[in-house]
Amino acid sequence: MVRYGGNVRVVDLMQLIHEPLLLRLINDVLVSNDRIAYLGPEGSYSHEAALQLFGKDAILTSLKSIGDVVKGVYRGDYGFGVIPIENNQAGVVGESMEALLRWNVYVNYAIDYRVSLCLVVNDGSDINDIKEIYSHPHAINEALNFISKLNVSVNYTQSTSEALRIIKGFRHRAAVASRMGAELHGLKSLICGIEDNLNYTRFLVISRHMGRVGDRTMAIFSVPNRPGSLFNALKPFADLSINLSMIYSRPNRGSPWSYDFLLETECQLSDVNCSRAFDELSRVAVYVKMLGSYPVVRFY
Repeated sequence: MVRYGGNVRVVDLMQLIHEPLLLRLINDVLVSNDRIAYLGPEGSYSHEAALQLFGKDAILTSLKSIGDVVKGVYRGDYGFGVIPIENNQAGVVGESMEALLRWNVYVNYAIDYRVSLCLVVNDGSDINDIKEIYSHPHAINEALNFISKLNVSVNYTQSTSEALRIIKGFRHRAAVASRMGAELHGLKSLICGIEDNLNYTRFLVISRHMGRVGDRTMAIFSVPNRPGSLFNALKPFADLSINLSMIYSRPNRGSPWSYDFLLETECQLSDVNCSRAFDELSRVAVYVKMLGSYPVVRFY
């Protein structure tokens, strides 16, 4: 545990806890701002993940976009935020990476959450009535094989919860969403388990406090556009036997033909080798934005 000025930091205490019930107790007793923002609306998978980690008695607030969640945490409106970062089928959520790069917040937890997709309809509807399907693009992609067998038009929404609101009262419409979301909106789960493969989404719990302990460490960085730059940036991790659990690139909007990289490593900043590897990275990178170390909690 990392100590500062003789006091144990609350964020580091929380990161040593992998049991959700204990985490909820620490959150209730020690965290001054107990409001938690998530990507809504109510019934979204971010909502489900927040409920699993913080409990049904937590003060949860639904926001319209990932950017709103991250900005709200940065401004201190919320003690924590819950956002999706990666799906094992659809890949990294670009909006989350963009928001993490823009606002000075840090990752305190990662939640690996098993996502089971359902075909949701209104009461009295069956599969032959469906002409239109609505859902978030990631959910559509994750159930593409199932959807492609239906003679329907596909419509994208901001979230699975928005899709549920859109279909309500329309016999010919269906949504791809969760069983919990269907129940919250008074709708019927016609078929569940329609995802093409086992489906997991990783969510991040963010705050304004950077942790140095946990299972993983995350950063965003960029390197000069010249031969060997990325190799030189990652070589210290290989030299120190630190595994890279994720690396993802996206175009840098401010510099044409340059790229930002989202990096997750299997180490914690409180370890000497981990800190050394990131120090070496910073010497060859254009910039490095550290997002901190954190434990991974799994809900399967």
